[in-house]
Amino acid sequence: ISPFDVVIIPSISKNNKENLQKAEKIYQELKKQNIDVLLDDVDENMSNKFKKHDLMGTPFQIIIGSKSEGNKFEFKELNSKSEMLSLEIIKSKLKR
Repeated sequence: ISPFDVVIIPSISKNNKENLQKAEKIYQELKKQNIDVLLDDVDENMSNKFKKHDLMGTPFQIIIGSKSEGNKFEFKELNSKSEMLSLEIIKSKLKR
């Protein structure tokens, strides 16, 4: 059992905080929907973040990185492939 329903994992670089800003907006929106969400804004590489959250057993991940375009984000369920989904579809999946 995980302490969070979903984790937001932004790809953060020193020169570009755009992904972190998107992540913060999504975080606030999910909080308003009463979804237990964690924002991983730690400055470490993406593979370490994935490993850490897989070990924690967080059932869903929203990944904000190079694949994210417009209103579509990479959404991954534990032990399955990721897919590109809009925030509205992600919210409906999390509310199940």
